[in-house]
Amino acid sequence: MADHEITLTTSWDLLQNYTTVDGVQYFRLSFEGHGWQQRVGNVLNSWELGDGVMVTEENTEGESTNMSFVLDSIWKNETITAGLLTSQVIDARGWGYLVITTEEDDTITQIIANVSDAWINHSMIDGINSERIRLEAGGSMQVDSTNESSSLIDIDAELSVFLFETWDQNGVRKLSHNQIEALGDFIIIDDGFRMDISLDGLEILERWEDGNRTQHRENLRGHGTFGAEDEDENATMVINGTIFNLETDIVDGQTVTDDIHIDGTLSGDVQGTFGIVKGIEISGMESNYSGDEFEVNVIHEESWFNITGINGGNFFDGAGAGAYNNNTWDYQSVNSHWDNRTVRIVWEETGPDASSGDERPQRSPLQNNLTQPEMEQALGNITVGRETGLVPIPMMIGDNVRLNGQDGIVLEIVANSVGNDPRDNHNFHVVEWTGFYGDSEESGTAFGSIIDEGPLRGLVSSVTRSFELDYGSENESAFLNETQYIDRVLSPSIVTSEENTDPVLVSLTLEEGLVVGEGASVAHLVVHATDDEWNIDSVTVDLTVLGGSIVTLNDKGLSGDNAIGDDRYTTQLMVPGLEVGNFTLNVTITDFFGAITQGTGIIEVINDAPRLTSVEFVPHIAKRGDLIIVNAKAFDGHDVESVQIDMRIFGGQLIDLLLLDGGVWAGNFTLPNGMTPGSHDIPFIVTDSIGGKQVLRHWISIDNGAQPDAATPYRLPDGEHISTTISVLNTPPQIVVEELKIIRGGGTTTALLEAEVSDADGVMLVRARLGVFNPITQNEDWSKLYDDGSNGDKVAGDGIYSLQLSIRSGIPDGTHTLFLQASDIYGEATGEVPIVVTLEQKSEEISDGGGISSSSLVMALGIIAIVGAIIVMFVMRKQGGEDDKSNPDSDRFGFE
Repeated sequence: MADHEITLTTSWDLLQNYTTVDGVQYFRLSFEGHGWQQRVGNVLNSWELGDGVMVTEENTEGESTNMSFVLDSIWKNETITAGLLTSQVIDARGWGYLVITTEEDDTITQIIANVSDAWINHSMIDGINSERIRLEAGGSMQVDSTNESSSLIDIDAELSVFLFETWDQNGVRKLSHNQIEALGDFIIIDDGFRMDISLDGLEILERWEDGNRTQHRENLRGHGTFGAEDEDENATMVINGTIFNLETDIVDGQTVTDDIHIDGTLSGDVQGTFGIVKGIEISGMESNYSGDEFEVNVIHEESWFNITGINGGNFFDGAGAGAYNNNTWDYQSVNSHWDNRTVRIVWEETGPDASSGDERPQRSPLQNNLTQPEMEQALGNITVGRETGLVPIPMMIGDNVRLNGQDGIVLEIVANSVGNDPRDNHNFHVVEWTGFYGDSEESGTAFGSIIDEGPLRGLVSSVTRSFELDYGSENESAFLNETQYIDRVLSPSIVTSEENTDPVLVSLTLEEGLVVGEGASVAHLVVHATDDEWNIDSVTVDLTVLGGSIVTLNDKGLSGDNAIGDDRYTTQLMVPGLEVGNFTLNVTITDFFGAITQGTGIIEVINDAPRLTSVEFVPHIAKRGDLIIVNAKAFDGHDVESVQIDMRIFGGQLIDLLLLDGGVWAGNFTLPNGMTPGSHDIPFIVTDSIGGKQVLRHWISIDNGAQPDAATPYRLPDGEHISTTISVLNTPPQIVVEELKIIRGGGTTTALLEAEVSDADGVMLVRARLGVFNPITQNEDWSKLYDDGSNGDKVAGDGIYSLQLSIRSGIPDGTHTLFLQASDIYGEATGEVPIVVTLEQKSEEISDGGGISSSSLVMALGIIAIVGAIIVMFVMRKQGGEDDKSNPDSDRFGFE
């Protein structure tokens, strides 16, 4: 048969449906799309690109898996050499849902996942079969366990991460990766007992590569509550408790954490408390019953149980009141997949039934080997090709041909009649045929037409197939329905030069609308070209104005082309240079006869803004009001015009940096008061020489000072993106206070204590330790000051905090020290700020005539005090005083 190149329209549906002892097994993959086929010599290549649907149901012992995917892209590539299928690749990507249900020991686990990214790849190349599948999803997980005793375990979790990936090759699982991360609720109910646990984290990770488990993690951690009620004929009991910590962690098959901490109370007719603390105390080697040493974790569990009173009943096996304290040390093998893991157990129990012991259980531990995951095919258990064999060219009516070149697919056809088949705007003269698969029509039928005239003699113009394929040892079946027909003939030409018309340029566009210069983005250049004879041979675009060359576009699904044979020729485009603006590109379209159509199209190239390559703050941890020195470097193909720091969002200013030697932009700024404590990414505004501007909060760390390569001389290599972060320390409020002088008169007076307090974050509390001014009825050391117009405050919200002091008559004159303290809304507090308060007596003016002078008054008061003392002493002696025993009922002062 002659060499040729054609495009095709194809639809096919593959269905597997059978039942095993484990249940129904169902697989369906449907496809709608376009294809491209090329024969050169005895090699026939065919590519198909389209979309479709995949639905599977697989049941194994105790587990069922249901998948339903919408496949946005299905790519199928086949190569047939000398009539035999030598390679086949099916690559599918899409989205959908996945349901996995597992039932084991009365426990049903169900995962419902919304698959955001599904990738399935099936290939047969040079006899090597390979299948890969990768699913990324989120969703929910539910675990429900109920046994005959009505015990219940319920887990309702939200999956934050669900990742499933496998790779099977020639019946061997090369890769298996399962990862689940979830948060949720965990409920256990058993004989009136209920435990509610909030899962702070549930993580399951297992990865196998070439038969070796390379990653493994099982982690469960949470907290919660528990409770129970019980009663007998004489009494009732209620249990309530708190689970402070619950965590188990298994890494690479070894238990590294096994912690629990709970406390509870007993109420009702039984009173008491109890608790359990459990954790790994130490790890090391320990001998088992037979003397063999194993690596173990020593898990120490301490439990206590205090019953302070029982009013009837028969709880706790009639143990009665008392205190119990039990300590257990479980020497447990670290290997989580082994059985009978306890090689030694030591215990000490106190209480009414005290005991202790040290035992080594027999047949412990039982060692189990890890089991490698088994292969499970996602794209069905068969590889379906097309029937092949030798056919006479041209085919004549009455010809009977048996096509048996493809193993398992045998088609016997008979040429029935001749006719015309309208394809590619032409009526092909064809031989129409019918056929059946296997030894009878029960296996399936096919019909179609073969071109019998012109340069394409022997080419199938159209075919419809529907057949059943038996496979496997259990006589399973798969059904394939397919329709395929020629869309266009690209070569050889099926028209004469006289019939040929010139191709037409419809449009030239960028799929993304624009492309960023300096190698910053990759766009797809699309030329829409048509031809009445569908014999376009090439479409080229001259990219020399953008620093490129003359490139050839394709309509074969390559280099970003979205569909085969849709007249939209595509190539990837990157602008490596400094070109910016609208550019006119020249397009050349050539058909099979050499007819040329030339045209132009305009695309837009926009400027790539500068990038920061280094930022340094000195210091990078500071307080508001501190001066920060900054050094930065920036890169742009058009040269950097300016670098600025924008502190306006924090209440600061726009700071221009100066360019120094070595390409360093330097400057300084003050941290404004408007910045809250914590980490802040400082915005840089970088502008190039032609106005390209970008606000950046990160810089690119380039290893070893790497520079752009020759292909993209203005594109920085990939590097770590580091935030332009400054840590702002919190500062306590500022307190401004003046020395207070109080002049008091007779009796109790009041005075106003005032202090000016300010903080950029807001003042939360101002308080004072009043010392001798503390009210007698107040027990606290500190008193609160107010800025709300109460407690003597003059103006609300003016930053002046006030408190009325009560000046009691018993407070002596002189100098007293009070202490103020303030804190902001973040809890940052000042130290104790001293305030000096001077208390003076109000002076009285004494007239010269008739009055008593101040010196005379002082002398009189002194005489009165002396006389009073003498009287007291006299009375005490008169009545015996402290040592006089003549009047035992009198107090030590001599008063009855």
